[in-house]
Amino acid sequence: MTRDNQEPKKTNSYKKTGLIMLAAALFGAVLGLLSMFLLGGRTDDIQTGMTDILSFIQRIMLPALLIITIVTIILGERSIRRLRAIGEKIRETEDEKCDRWEYEEEKTGAFGVMSNILSQVFCVLILSAGYSVKYITDGNHKNMLAACLVFLGCYAYNGFYQTRYIKTVQAIHPGQKGDPSSRKFRQQWLDSCDEAQKELIYQSAYKTYSAINTWIPILLVFTMLGHLFFDTGIMAIVVVAVIWIVAAGSYLHSCVNMKGAKLRE
Repeated sequence: MTRDNQEPKKTNSYKKTGLIMLAAALFGAVLGLLSMFLLGGRTDDIQTGMTDILSFIQRIMLPALLIITIVTIILGERSIRRLRAIGEKIRETEDEKCDRWEYEEEKTGAFGVMSNILSQVFCVLILSAGYSVKYITDGNHKNMLAACLVFLGCYAYNGFYQTRYIKTVQAIHPGQKGDPSSRKFRQQWLDSCDEAQKELIYQSAYKTYSAINTWIPILLVFTMLGHLFFDTGIMAIVVVAVIWIVAAGSYLHSCVNMKGAKLRE
């Protein structure tokens, strides 16, 4: 514990930053050497295994997409029904006792939205296994056409689910405004929120931004290693780098705009 008549010990930020960078460089060097030692003579076997996995996904592409679509619909409908039931409880419960039901509403909504996003991601990943001219011209055009139709059907459901979810929340909370089909929906929604809701949104958004800035550099390193050892191509590196630039640029642009707006008031 620091005494009142003593100043806290100051940390040399430059020295600490330099040590962190040195430790990161050493870790990268060790990781690179270990990768060369462990994977250097096995890249052909690993690439063969990846090719086998790709071929397997191509064979099950259509039934896998069908299963994802069915599961997506089941989870989506369950989430909407659950939200409507919670909405009834919120309307019947006194204001001071609504906190529990509002928590259940938030949790159910988060589950539904996350299921929706995972559905879209897995659909894209599975369809991408056969989404090439070579696969189609090798006599798989009928299978690919059927897979694309199922893919579009699943995405159509996901799109309508998002609108239904927003409309359901608006029915529970009539004060929440915004047309989900409008390009300005997010701003409309934010403008209709009270201060407590805005605070929750701002804190969650900042935590998301912090998580992105933690994970994107790590993903960038993995994409670089993938290109180094498996010749996965530079596109994956470019995509991750662009996401990093867009996330950082959007945050900084927003900060500058808000400061400018405050100055003009």
